[in-house]
Amino acid sequence: MRGNPYTAWYRRMSVVYGLGTWSLLGSLIYVCQRMTKSSGGEEDQKHGSTSKMLSEPSEAPKGFYMETIVTYKENFVPVAEKICSYWKSWTSDRGTKP
Repeated sequence: MRGNPYTAWYRRMSVVYGLGTWSLLGSLIYVCQRMTKSSGGEEDQKHGSTSKMLSEPSEAPKGFYMETIVTYKENFVPVAEKICSYWKSWTSDRGTKP
């Protein structure tokens, strides 16, 4: 006789979840170790070049500036506001308007 189908589904999903979790943790550990090994040699090179730069004046060149221009559409509604109004339409009372 077969077991409960819900129990079989639960076991399968537990295995999938476990494999995914261990795969994620393993890949994070691998990437972190790889980054620390590769960044060790680069730091020595960076320190050598920054010592030369420190002897130079640390002022920004004259006439250097940064300008940011932001343009908005005429009837622009931010995405966060759209999401909030949509959420309120589902969760608010039917008698009140959001």
